[in-house]
Amino acid sequence: MSSGYTRVLSGLSRLPKTYLSRFKSVLFFYRMDHVKHIGGCHCGAVRFQVWNSPNLHVFECNCSICTKKQNLHFIVPKKQFLLLQGGEDLTTYTFNTHAAKHTFCKICGVQSFYTPRSNPNGYGIAPHCLDPGTVCSVTVEKFCGEKWEESMQAHKTIRGMSSALEETL
Repeated sequence: MSSGYTRVLSGLSRLPKTYLSRFKSVLFFYRMDHVKHIGGCHCGAVRFQVWNSPNLHVFECNCSICTKKQNLHFIVPKKQFLLLQGGEDLTTYTFNTHAAKHTFCKICGVQSFYTPRSNPNGYGIAPHCLDPGTVCSVTVEKFCGEKWEESMQAHKTIRGMSSALEETL
């Protein structure tokens, strides 16, 4: 944990347990290593904000749909994501196991985020859909979606990316 995050936890420990449990779900806002990224689709109908590090760890998948979409994404827990506008302009495509929810703008067709099969409790965010000014660096890790089950075993951390924050509380 970062020192700023630890200070917040220390201060909250003096609160009654009922109050503390209410605050745990929003503590990510106080993490010193996170920034608020804002982004959206091409036409501007869909807008969102997401709290994450300015140094992004992005996955490049070569499964059939990610190859066709040229999909790169970083994963965040659902609690770190907020749809600001455009819910009515979203549509979803699923296939195969129907675990992944490929959400995109029905006006311009851009997928700025989706629910990945690997992390159904999170969102895969397209870094190229973020507004400029909050990203410091991007590290790309290849994920072999053609051999999905084997890749999930090889990438031990990917499945927990949507719950990593909650497990530290």
